[in-house]
Amino acid sequence: MKLDEKFIQKQKRLLEKEKEKLEKKMTELEKYPDYGRGDDDNAREYEDFENNLSLEVQLKTLDKKINTALKAIDKGTYGQCSVCKKEIESGRLKSVPYADVCVSCKKNSKR
Repeated sequence: MKLDEKFIQKQKRLLEKEKEKLEKKMTELEKYPDYGRGDDDNAREYEDFENNLSLEVQLKTLDKKINTALKAIDKGTYGQCSVCKKEIESGRLKSVPYADVCVSCKKNSKR
């Protein structure tokens, strides 16, 4: 059963909104706070910097997945499992709109 166009367009809008939010968060992370000059302030700055690096990696990974899903929509392959080439379940796509594998393939891999 092929995904209908209305569902795909709804998912596209959802993905575009999520991408917009991610880009805003990534921009905010680029602003480096200056807490002061004391040792405690410097330690806090460093800790926040390290936490932001980890968060930035996660956001970039999610952004890449969203971009891949948007490209798949443009190519007409959205909802097709990248492993078995069968259709990804619509329930899975509703909960994870950037999913690129079906439930079966997800269970059989560490992806």
